[in-house]
Amino acid sequence: MEECPQHIRFVVGEARGLWPEFIAPDVSKLGECEFSLISEMSSQLIIHHPYRTLSELQPELSLTSDEVALAWSVINDHYLTDLPLLYPPHVIAVMAIIVAVVFKPSQTSFHGSAAPLASAMRDGGMSILAALGDKNGNGPPPRIQRLIAWLAESEVDIKAVIECTQELVSLYEVWEQYSEKHCKELLGRMVKSKNLD
Repeated sequence: MEECPQHIRFVVGEARGLWPEFIAPDVSKLGECEFSLISEMSSQLIIHHPYRTLSELQPELSLTSDEVALAWSVINDHYLTDLPLLYPPHVIAVMAIIVAVVFKPSQTSFHGSAAPLASAMRDGGMSILAALGDKNGNGPPPRIQRLIAWLAESEVDIKAVIECTQELVSLYEVWEQYSEKHCKELLGRMVKSKNLD
């Protein structure tokens, strides 16, 4: 658990420095938004982080440093969704481990762009499905077999892990298709059509 209180004036000042065209100097607007959000969440503001679970599972699952780094990045990415509000941290940590081990990009760097990770997740998922359906008895690699055995023995909610994985795959697919130039053009057209300029 982590608490990082910041004075509202500091937050508004930093935001105005980054997005001067969007942020008004009125501190009370941010305060109103904060109280509205707290009210909407019924004052349930505690969010537990999955990093600790990831660190605890690293030796148990014999994760490499690359897999831990990738899982850590997946955990960072999950904060851009509503997953931290919907699922417990251990489910998210297990999902990040599965993504790191099963859908690991083939020794290419994924930092800075979600596109390679999204396509690697698709390719990795297809190869695992092919290995599971292999009639020659080869099956998935031993590393993934150990992870599957661990998941079967654990009491982790597999359905929740699958839902988290689907949500993250959706996020990566959106990132893969995102074009800032296209979004600005669409927003410009919308503003002109509504005579808001």
